[in-house]
Amino acid sequence: GLLAINLLALSLFAAETKLPIPPAGEILSTLRREHPRLLATKEDFALLKRNLTKKPQLKLWHSRLREDATKLLAQPPSKYEIPDGIRLLSTSRRVLERVQTLGLLWQLEGDRRWADRAWAELDAAAHFKDWNPRHFLDTAEMTHAFAIGYDWLYEAWTDAQREELRNAIVQLGFTPGLVVYEKNNWWAAARHNWNQVCNGGLGMGALALAEVEPELAKRILHYGLNSIQIAMNEFAPDGACIEGPGYWGYATTYNFVFLASLQSALSTDFKLSTFEGVDQTGWFPLYMTSPIGETFNYADSGSGRIRGAQLFWLAQRFQQPALAWFEGQNERPHPLDILWFNSGQTDPVKAGTPLDKYFRGSEVVTLRGSWTDPNATFIGFKAGRNNANHGHLDIGNFVLDALGERWAMDFGHDDYNLPGYFGKQRWDYYRLRAEGHNTLVVNP
Repeated sequence: GLLAINLLALSLFAAETKLPIPPAGEILSTLRREHPRLLATKEDFALLKRNLTKKPQLKLWHSRLREDATKLLAQPPSKYEIPDGIRLLSTSRRVLERVQTLGLLWQLEGDRRWADRAWAELDAAAHFKDWNPRHFLDTAEMTHAFAIGYDWLYEAWTDAQREELRNAIVQLGFTPGLVVYEKNNWWAAARHNWNQVCNGGLGMGALALAEVEPELAKRILHYGLNSIQIAMNEFAPDGACIEGPGYWGYATTYNFVFLASLQSALSTDFKLSTFEGVDQTGWFPLYMTSPIGETFNYADSGSGRIRGAQLFWLAQRFQQPALAWFEGQNERPHPLDILWFNSGQTDPVKAGTPLDKYFRGSEVVTLRGSWTDPNATFIGFKAGRNNANHGHLDIGNFVLDALGERWAMDFGHDDYNLPGYFGKQRWDYYRLRAEGHNTLVVNP
C-alpha cells in the first residue's frame, strides 16, 4: 500500500501542465492597437507620473534614475563587442537597460534629450551585422531592447525611424528565432533559463510590432506561448529554481516581463500565471537571502543579494506585500522598479512569514533565527540532484552565517570561458567538484 502511495505521489509530481493556446490566427484578436502597450499603457504612465509627487520612495528613485540617465548623455552608444569570442551579451544587456531607463524618463518627462540618446543607442545596434544568434540569449535581450524602444518611444520617432527599428527586430531577431522554433530544438525545447529569456525577448518583439507585422507576430507568439510552458513547469511545486538563486533572477525577469506585457497588450496572459508554483516563486529569493544580505549561492550563482523588479509584479499579482518590502530595500532602482513600484510593503515579521522554508523538488532548505536581526544565525542546506542545468557536485552542501559574518561559504560559479566548463571538463574544476563544497567527499 505504501509503495502504491509513493508511486502515485511520484506520478502526480511528474505531471506536466500544458495549457491550450489559441490558433495563431486568433492570438492577436484582443490587441490594444495604440502605443505604449508593453508593460504599461498611456494611462499607466500617467498614473505613475502623478504618484511621483505623492510617494517619497518613488520620488527618490526617480531622481536616482535621472542621475544615471544624465551620465548616459555623455557616453558613446554601445559597440558590437564579443570580448570572449562567444557572447555579445554584455552589449545586449547594456542596450536594454539604457533604453528602459531613457524610455521611462521620456514617458514621465517628455524631455527630447532622453529620446535622442535612446535613438543613438538603438540606431547603432540596428546597424550591427547580427545580434549574435549562435548565443541566442544575446539576440533575445537585444530584441527585448528594441521592443521597448519601439513601443515606449513610439511618439518620439519619425516613420523612417520606426521602420528602421521594425526591420532590425524582424531581420536580426525574428528571422533567426523562427529557425529555432521551426526545428523545435535548442532553447525552444529547453527546461531552463534559456527558454524563458529567449521566448520572453522574442515575445516582446512580437507584441511591439503586432499591428504592423501581424503574421510574423502571430507565429512568434504561438510558438513562444507553447514553448515557454516547458520551462514554466519547473516552477512546480513551490517556485524554487534548481539552477540557483542567480538564475531564478534571470529567468523570472524575462518570464514575468513577458506575462505582464501579454496582459497589457492583449488583456490576457493565456493563464500562464496560473502554473503551479508561480504564486509561490517570489518567496524563493527572500528565503535564499540571509540576514547579512548574502544568498545561499548554490549552482552557478554569486552570493550577492538577489534583486528583481518582478517581485513588485508578483506582490501585486498574488497579494504578497512582503515581496514588495524585500524589493523596496533596493537603493539603486531598476527602471522596472519604478514602473511596478508598490507602496503596500509589509515586512516578513508583520506579514507572519515563517522563519524556515523547505523547497521540494529543488530540495533546498533555509533556517534563520530572525528576519530583521543581522546577527541572527542562518543555515542553507541543499540535497536534490546534481545534473541540473548549471548544477555542481554539491549534494549535502551548506552555508552558515552568524554574528554578521559568513562562516561556511560556497565559491559559486567559476569562469564560464574555461575549457569545457559546460562540457566534458566541467567536473575537472575545483569550484564545481564535491571537494569545492561543504559536503562529504568519497574517493575524490
